[in-house]
Amino acid sequence: MRVLILADAFFATRERSLLSRLEVGLADEGARVLHAIPDDLPGAAANLVQGGVFSTTLRYRATTMRAARTAVARRLADTIRSLVEHQPGPFSASTAQRPLDVIHVFGGSAWPLGLDLARILSTRVALEVWRAGLVERAASPAGAHPDSTTLLAPDPAIERALRDAGARPYVAQAPWGVHVAPDDKPILPEGRARCVVIVGSGRDARAFAAALEGLVRAARQHPDMRVFCDAHAARRANLWNLAKRLDFLDRFSLIEEIESRRDLLLHADILVQPDAHGEQRSIVLDAFANSMLVVALLDPMVSVLTDNTTARLVRAPDPAEWASVVNDALTRPEATAAIARQAREFVRTQRRVSDHVRFVLGAYDEMAARPVA
Repeated sequence: MRVLILADAFFATRERSLLSRLEVGLADEGARVLHAIPDDLPGAAANLVQGGVFSTTLRYRATTMRAARTAVARRLADTIRSLVEHQPGPFSASTAQRPLDVIHVFGGSAWPLGLDLARILSTRVALEVWRAGLVERAASPAGAHPDSTTLLAPDPAIERALRDAGARPYVAQAPWGVHVAPDDKPILPEGRARCVVIVGSGRDARAFAAALEGLVRAARQHPDMRVFCDAHAARRANLWNLAKRLDFLDRFSLIEEIESRRDLLLHADILVQPDAHGEQRSIVLDAFANSMLVVALLDPMVSVLTDNTTARLVRAPDPAEWASVVNDALTRPEATAAIARQAREFVRTQRRVSDHVRFVLGAYDEMAARPVA
């Protein structure tokens, strides 16, 4: 099987770990994997997404102009045909006509390019519906043919929403998976400063402001607490100015592309997610797997977040609620450790990488049984 993983800028950087795990798993099952990413990623981000021994990386020019996008798709198709022709293994006229079995698109901004490329190569396309905001668009994607398109839902809630929306293409569930750390790390160990990391898009400035103000209030009870935030989200939500007004700059730091810096991020004690827009983020699963406590705004479209079982949930974007939940988590380390252990067990048994790969391959196989328009 020949697969192209086509990622937009968001997935190419912030979800690189997820894509790497999937590509390795597909390669282990005998798939030949190509990986396409935008050519305008910043230097630091581009260095994070280079292909390795399990996939070959291609570059494409991201554009929203239809004529330009068609040209990009044609160039990408020519490059793929040439690569497949020169790969080891049998090459035939049918392979030249259809050099890929599946194009798997991660990121809504790359969907149009993926659909164009699928038409040019007469192949099948899988669209990853990673957030609730894509459901309506996914239910009837422009240019999609129902027999050659599958919608992959990483969460049962999104799968239900797609079916309720009357999605014309096929729908399959493929929950994301992570690797669990081999040993439990100490949870809120004594004698160490508390470290909190804020992740998310920052599109909901009110929700982010409420979370930061709540953390500032909690920090009054925990003077050793430090807060780190994704720089892009902070700029979008204007958090730096808020931290300045709250006289919190000495304990507030911004980190570029923090979700791609998992080696650093996963040493923190608490992961805070102020967004509640049905967005699936593998960093939440990685936090579970590394015995971090996740504190998040209640989100019915993210089923992995269960209050007092896998996470601590805030019911409303209110600073007082954020302060109360975070302060309670820090002052009751035994209860916090119990939740962190339950979350770790959840991903160990229900969100394994091998299961994600199995679900994806199952969807690919089901697609292969259908005719291509």
